[in-house]
Amino acid sequence: MRLWITGLSLGLRDLFHDRSGFLTQVLALATVLAPLLVLYSLRVGVVSSLVADLSEDPRNRQIVATQQGHYPPDFFDALRADPRVSFAVGHASPIARELTFARETQGVGARADGVVLGSGPGDPFLGRNLAPPARGEAVLSRGLAARLGVQPGDRVVLSAVRRLAGEEEALALSLAVTGFVDPALWEADGALLADETLAAVEQWRDGAAVPAFGWAGREAARSFAYRNFRLYARDLPDLRSLHAELAARGLPVRAPRLKEFENIMALNAALGVIFLIIAAAGALGFLFSFGATQWGSVKRKRPALSVLRLHGLPRPQAALFPVVQAFVVAACGWALASGAYFAAATALNRTLADKLLVSGTISQLTPVHFGIAFALTVGVALLASMTAAWQVTRIEPGEGIRGN
Repeated sequence: MRLWITGLSLGLRDLFHDRSGFLTQVLALATVLAPLLVLYSLRVGVVSSLVADLSEDPRNRQIVATQQGHYPPDFFDALRADPRVSFAVGHASPIARELTFARETQGVGARADGVVLGSGPGDPFLGRNLAPPARGEAVLSRGLAARLGVQPGDRVVLSAVRRLAGEEEALALSLAVTGFVDPALWEADGALLADETLAAVEQWRDGAAVPAFGWAGREAARSFAYRNFRLYARDLPDLRSLHAELAARGLPVRAPRLKEFENIMALNAALGVIFLIIAAAGALGFLFSFGATQWGSVKRKRPALSVLRLHGLPRPQAALFPVVQAFVVAACGWALASGAYFAAATALNRTLADKLLVSGTISQLTPVHFGIAFALTVGVALLASMTAAWQVTRIEPGEGIRGN
């Protein structure tokens, strides 16, 4: 162990003794590595910002059914349990979704037709500020609220009609208005209801009794199921896999905005190939230049190394000279390149933030990226030092004294 420490110490002392050569090697490595870090950071930053911008709009993460189907409650339970799903709820067919609303007053109140959709925790239509409606509550669109002339805290009456056993029956459901949907999130005139409220209304319209709401009717011949649904993926990568899985199960679904995400991923793949070519060329150039430098350094110091061998330094410990020096040069070059990257990234983010049509950070790297860059840099440097290390092992003790 002592001899290993001695070999390590001698390698470090020799490296710092030749400070000019050491600094030259560090600068040469940083000159190669810093542009690669900046280039890769632009790829990561721009692509991440584009994906984040698309993900911010929930419409880009939506999966829609292209045909009416039969979707029972357990279908939505399974979807909500999927970590790729941010929100899933059923709704009626497009024809049956429109109902009549009226402002609840003692006299004659304003009336207007509007669509009804189910809602719940995580509904993108609610944004960040609205709470999901509970049973007996409704969140109205701005358009419907304006037509009815209501404010949060007012009450509206939802009206529906059904024909059962040849007789026409009417439903009047009083709902408390708890808020308004941002028009940027939902432009239609309508109301968001709690999922259980919408399910009850749909069962009543189908002629079934709804004991939980006190509504009479016939006993349902089969379990309740929605005809359609609203489904949103958690992010765009999840959208791709979720859409593919649902389509593979034979469900008639499509993701209207998936193509935009696919285009970004194609751009990312193309940039990856370009970066790989540039990085490989830089790594090969550094490998050969640094290896040649190490080789030349060993040849210059061959007499001194032979004297150390004569004084009892074994071959393996002597081979540490170029290996230790390669590691230190790689570590210092990586640190200098990282510092140069941070300076360049700050400048790029300040100058390009307003010029590119993306939000977020233009130049971006994570600690994982820096760790990978460090490992690759050290790996290439150690590989370059192997030839020099092998040359050291061929030095015989005392050959410098003999003049060889």
